[in-house]
Amino acid sequence: MLVFRAMLGVNKLRRHLPKAAAAAAALLMLAVALFLPPVDRAVGGILALSADGATIAEYSHWLRQQAARHHWGYVNYRDIPPCLKHAIISVEDKRFLFHGGIDPFALSRALVEDAQNDHVDHGGSTITLQLARMILQIPRRQPSAFAELASQLRVVRAALMVEHDFDKQTILELYLNGVYLGRRATGIMAAAQAYFDMPLAQLDQAQCVYMAGLPNDPARFGADPSGARAMARYRHVIATMQRNGYLSKQQAVALADEQLFPRLSEQ
Repeated sequence: MLVFRAMLGVNKLRRHLPKAAAAAAALLMLAVALFLPPVDRAVGGILALSADGATIAEYSHWLRQQAARHHWGYVNYRDIPPCLKHAIISVEDKRFLFHGGIDPFALSRALVEDAQNDHVDHGGSTITLQLARMILQIPRRQPSAFAELASQLRVVRAALMVEHDFDKQTILELYLNGVYLGRRATGIMAAAQAYFDMPLAQLDQAQCVYMAGLPNDPARFGADPSGARAMARYRHVIATMQRNGYLSKQQAVALADEQLFPRLSEQ
């Protein structure tokens, strides 16, 4: 009986060991990351001496060139609709203005939840990390676990350089002008035309909220803009904006009832 109980205890420990290890790693990373913001720019400056550093420093100029060459348009930060800025920060990276490129809270949560092995992406990325991946053109899917770890470390390293080279306004500007949003649209100016057939400056709040939901999975949400999946994502963005204080309950209810594409088709 004692041996049987001991075996049960060992099996239980084995089952919970991955979760415990992930939780311990998350707490360790959280403790380290909490001390990162005061030194992140210095670390990024040191890392910027690498080959990747030149690519990151020149990205702003390169992106403007690409936008002009391919006619997708480029918009400066001051001309991006405030509702779009609020929506994208709320749904993609609510602590964007406060972290040093890596959000320790989101990363810790993602590590713990990933230990459940439910094959769901629990997030943990930031706008800075996404921009770093875009700049270095690193695919999200890698052929092996080792390659995945190596790519993630390279993206984290690049994110520190991004935070060193650019202020928060520029990071958000570069991200919104370079992100792919589906329907062959790169950047928010091209997406405004692709989805609503109008200039970015003319978008209303509901349309801005809709566009903020696209970067998560542009192939899924852009293929059928008025479909159930796309509209569920639209309402998810509304819910996060309300939860994060960007919308009142009344505003959220009104936006959720918007019929974006039927209204467009009637024009």
